[in-house]
Amino acid sequence: MKKTKLVTVLFVVMLMASMLLSACAPKADEDVIKIGYVGALSGETAVWGQAGLNGMLLTAKEINEAGGILGKKVEVIGLDGRGDPTDSVNAFRRLVTEEKVIAVVGTNFSSCNIAMAPIADQLEIPLIATAASNPKVTVDENGNLHPYSFRIGFIDPFQGQVLANLASNELGAKTAAVIYDIGSDYSTGLAQYFEEQFIANGGEMVAKVEGHSGDNDFRSQLSVIAEANPDVIMVPWIYKDVALIANQARELGITAPLLGGDGWDSPELITMAGPAIEGSFYTSQPSFANPVTKPYYDAYMAEYENLVPETEALFGHDGLYWIKEAFERAGEVSPKALRDALESTTQFDGLMGSMAVDPATHNPAKPASVYTFTNGERVWYGDYK
Repeated sequence: MKKTKLVTVLFVVMLMASMLLSACAPKADEDVIKIGYVGALSGETAVWGQAGLNGMLLTAKEINEAGGILGKKVEVIGLDGRGDPTDSVNAFRRLVTEEKVIAVVGTNFSSCNIAMAPIADQLEIPLIATAASNPKVTVDENGNLHPYSFRIGFIDPFQGQVLANLASNELGAKTAAVIYDIGSDYSTGLAQYFEEQFIANGGEMVAKVEGHSGDNDFRSQLSVIAEANPDVIMVPWIYKDVALIANQARELGITAPLLGGDGWDSPELITMAGPAIEGSFYTSQPSFANPVTKPYYDAYMAEYENLVPETEALFGHDGLYWIKEAFERAGEVSPKALRDALESTTQFDGLMGSMAVDPATHNPAKPASVYTFTNGERVWYGDYK
């Protein structure tokens, strides 16, 4: 046989073998939509990250049982960002480059999402923050939009305004103090927005002190506040620090109501703070206190052996259903189609309420819920716009 004919025969054989292998190969990648989740799955705040991932896994199961997204199965892949910006960026990159996800949900830490936002733009993969509330999550320090970053929760300027108006208009506060975490974008931003609105309302800031998350003793800062004797005290920290600050404040004889943001939102706050948190207020997203979430709450408890869910589970639920709604509205599955559909959302109805998206900022228009503590229980106080 001539060499040219041999080469031709070999080529045909190899081509047929390749076609046969392709026909027999699993089509999982074509029939599966991979969605990533980044959250603190270990460490002090793992209670939030685990709830977010569990919420997405449960929701994916629900979506798949109903036929998936555009006929495709949903697969959720979670990686640990440890609540740290560098670890979160590394987790995001791995989800995109190794796991081949088409979108990512998470985190609930502003500092982590601020770090991930330019990476999402670079890799052109939509990133939906959960409770990360700093404005720079979706818009950089120069006011430029991060085209691939979105969020489900409200932003800190709005949250700070709601708390300041609550203090001025409903609690009758004329003076306020603030203790904030100097190392946290979330804490410093929320403190600033509260102060600006409280002063605009005619109130006076009589003390402003700082600390660091992880400190065990805030008595020196609280002594300054005690001497100023404010009507209310703004405490924009996460729940573990809040519990410590609340107990030490009461030990020093401070009786003023404490105010805070969605970093307070954990059932563990009541367990850790006890009576010290009584009569205080905080803002957060609509939560499991809303009766509409009861079926999902029951399904979560059943799936995870009576593990009480954190609100982050609702973010996981709504984040995945928002992706589903956007893909179905776009009629195709691609990161670009998803990005465009998320940006053009005029109404998405989730368990955390209805929202629209401002295309200039990628921030949702939605109310904030205010909660208080009465007789050792968290009580819904009202929704505010």
